[in-house]
Amino acid sequence: MYKNYLLPYRFKRIGIWMFFPFCAACVWLLLSGVLDCDLLKLPAIAICPDGLMTDSDKLLYVVKNDPINEISMLGLLVSLCFIALSKEKDEDEMTGHIRMQSFVWSFWVTAAVLAFGILFIYGIPFIQFAFAAVFLVFILYIVKFNLAMRSVRRTDR
Repeated sequence: MYKNYLLPYRFKRIGIWMFFPFCAACVWLLLSGVLDCDLLKLPAIAICPDGLMTDSDKLLYVVKNDPINEISMLGLLVSLCFIALSKEKDEDEMTGHIRMQSFVWSFWVTAAVLAFGILFIYGIPFIQFAFAAVFLVFILYIVKFNLAMRSVRRTDR
């Protein structure tokens, strides 16, 4: 039995509209070097804020944190999921095959980029690299899938 776990097509449009403001916010956070803003400090639950190798036996802590970077990253993640995991208007078996090929390709390219970053990027630039690399598999998948679908649609004409 074939299960389709994709969202309805309308979620793709919602994701596209959400993408632009959240992407702009994430790029601003990344390029400005303000990954921990001080605009609005609110209490938040943290898991081991001082690291895993502390002497304390507590796992959860309440810390003061500015939620701007979490909100922008979560919004970008949700928008990319909506775009990547929504059905096409003309979804068929060929589209599913192209999805699978695009996902595998984006997974391998992301793995290669991550391996490069792990080997050659150190310190604070690595944190910035990791911040951006979280979204790389989604972005590469969306680009590869849409280019492949455009190519298929052109040859069908």
